[in-house]
Amino acid sequence: MIRAVLVDDEPPARVRMRQLLDAVGDVSVVGEAGNADEARVVIRDTRPDLLFLDVEMPEVRGTALAASLPEPRPFIVFATAFDHYALDAIALDATDYLLKPVSRAKLAATLDRVRARLTTRTDARDIVAATAVQSHMWPGSLPRIAGFDCAAASLPARGVGGDFYDAVLAGDHLAFVLGDVAGKGMAAGLIASSVQARWQAALHQRDLTLTGMMAALNQDVFHSTEGSRYATLVHGVLSPATGRLRYVNAGHPPSLIVAADGSWREALAATAPAIGLFEGATFPAADVVLAPGDTLIVVSDGVSEALDPKGCEFDLGGVAGLVAEGAGDAATLPAAVVEAVCRHRGADQAQDDVTVLSLWRRP
Repeated sequence: MIRAVLVDDEPPARVRMRQLLDAVGDVSVVGEAGNADEARVVIRDTRPDLLFLDVEMPEVRGTALAASLPEPRPFIVFATAFDHYALDAIALDATDYLLKPVSRAKLAATLDRVRARLTTRTDARDIVAATAVQSHMWPGSLPRIAGFDCAAASLPARGVGGDFYDAVLAGDHLAFVLGDVAGKGMAAGLIASSVQARWQAALHQRDLTLTGMMAALNQDVFHSTEGSRYATLVHGVLSPATGRLRYVNAGHPPSLIVAADGSWREALAATAPAIGLFEGATFPAADVVLAPGDTLIVVSDGVSEALDPKGCEFDLGGVAGLVAEGAGDAATLPAAVVEAVCRHRGADQAQDDVTVLSLWRRP
């Protein structure tokens, strides 16, 4: 329902407009005013979606009233018997400009434009709200653990996205996850937040092994999405005393290990299918040891599959160079990788979500 306010110094004109709007069905007139002072009060109290505003009014013209309204202001449709105010209406970004007497056909076309713009505005507000919620789900800083530095950065393609990451201390071990829900936007972001929350809850079930935890997480996601959504992820548990990392890679791209001398290799290859894809899937674990000076870099496919204007994928080997450039400053490495991906993509920045987690074992 579109909530409208009518502002016109001629009562018969307001009656006529109300009758026209009553016949439409999805417009509710929530207030009326005969001058600018009354209008400001009504607009403040009702917060309408749409304002039908006469131009020629005593003391303050409708155009001046519109210009004085604070943001976010309602969509404005000027209604007047004079056509020479059209340029003023355009300058004020009015949704439309109706000449009196207003016809039903012209009003119907105007309301179609209002509906389209209102939908766009609502979607934008929803994205802003969802982005704020998702950003609060991500840890502000990752845990500190003796002998290691851990950091992460993420850049959603559309404000809210399907990538997620987290890291927590589990006794004297560090548990981390980086995942990517299939798709982008609001729907993927909702599933990503849900998977992250389920991962956090599963960590507190001390009777579960790493593989058992992943199996339980898979069942939760499969049944909650009826098999229509899935997520790839890397879940690892690090023993800082030995540098041993036990992990499950559920259909996620391989990670990189960059040695202290700058050489690098792919690691943490997939050990299982994506979670939520198959009911009853199993999730074998594997092990790798991080040597002193090694940097583990876990990325979403928004990094490995990022395309430049010529269609060439991002060179993961370049990440090793970034590690060398920022040696000893592990906290800034993920952000540097995200920035490099953005430079590689050029003007097309909405390709995919980009997420990077780094884990450096100090020499």
